[in-house]
Amino acid sequence: MKIIASQISEDEGLKIDLLFPEHQPRLRGRETQIIGRPALKAYATRKGPQVRLSGKLSASVQIDCARCLAPVPVSVDESFDLFYIPSVDPAALREERELGEEDLMVGFYQADQIDLEDLVREQIELALPMARLCGNECRGLCPECGANLNEGQCSCAPDHTDPRWAALGQFKEDFRRSN
Repeated sequence: MKIIASQISEDEGLKIDLLFPEHQPRLRGRETQIIGRPALKAYATRKGPQVRLSGKLSASVQIDCARCLAPVPVSVDESFDLFYIPSVDPAALREERELGEEDLMVGFYQADQIDLEDLVREQIELALPMARLCGNECRGLCPECGANLNEGQCSCAPDHTDPRWAALGQFKEDFRRSN
């Protein structure tokens, strides 16, 4: 869904109440997917070409645990307050500029359209935890056989010596014998 920036009334604004189709919009990457139908409630105001979009996004997302690859449901309930300005031609930007904190709340739109699916994707990604784990005590997968160690001990030998250290181990053993 897209909104047309120039059609937002400067006096009245625009109320947005959207329930996206099942599993939409599609997220980037296979390790994260939307479950159900995300809901977006927002209010858009405009002053000239600048658009302010504030509201709340509610969605259920499923992520894969980074250690054991088990699916983990995550609830996303995020408020946002963003400013959009028309996209600038890169050739018009001649000098570098350091970004301030207020610049991080500014988005760009092209062809007089703001894509709400992009907004939903962005807000979901920002709301997800950095450490995507099923729990702090997750033991992950066995590096030898791939068994999920949360479900029990695997049948692999307990000594998982890295073969790259074998020469050093042999040197240590020879040193012990000589003393």
